[in-house]
Amino acid sequence: MNTQILEQIKKEISSSYIPYYDININFIKIFAKERNVILTEEESEYIFKLFQKENIEILLNFSEETSIYKVNEQVLDWTNKFKTPPTLQEVRKYVKKLVDEAIKFATLSPDWFIDVIGNRKKREHIIKSSRRQCMNEEDVKRHNLYIKDLEELINNSTYESSENNTKPDKKPDIAKYHYFISKVKIVNKEYKIVLHTEQYVGESEKKPQTVHLYDVLEVNKKTSGTHQS
Repeated sequence: MNTQILEQIKKEISSSYIPYYDININFIKIFAKERNVILTEEESEYIFKLFQKENIEILLNFSEETSIYKVNEQVLDWTNKFKTPPTLQEVRKYVKKLVDEAIKFATLSPDWFIDVIGNRKKREHIIKSSRRQCMNEEDVKRHNLYIKDLEELINNSTYESSENNTKPDKKPDIAKYHYFISKVKIVNKEYKIVLHTEQYVGESEKKPQTVHLYDVLEVNKKTSGTHQS
């Protein structure tokens, strides 16, 4: 594996301003093939993980000290729930219900609400996550649980940060991205979850404001206590 070539392909993809959530292993293979480079599965996964590492570092730079809203943060203990995680079919059914019923959830931050709207493609993006291809079996089980219990996850989230859409040519309907943080404990590990939401062009910023979920990402975990799982 020539890592220099792989990192150059990663650099070229980055310079093409492709939204990170549209980048997956298959996309990387096609992108490289168009440039007469044939990648193996391992090489494609290497590049994909470079993007994931980069995105995680960005997310972890969100400073809780500079968050606009200060609340008494709670960690949801989902140890018992994780004993019987939902199936993908159950998750799909639940997300479709949220979309069909246009359910809007309150967060812990005043005047901020999150809903789940969109077509089948958007629903699948939330259900499977932009990181699905890098998840192991346990990661997938946790993600399915996060989505199946979105209401509690969102209700326990706090507004963290926002940024303008810097690639309007790729997503002309998006004005801003807003990020919310929620925390979950399973057995002796604590997981930090970032809820990525979108604000569409033309939508009012008058409070209370509702933004639209498009990804649920687990960005880190830490072990608590003395026992290892």
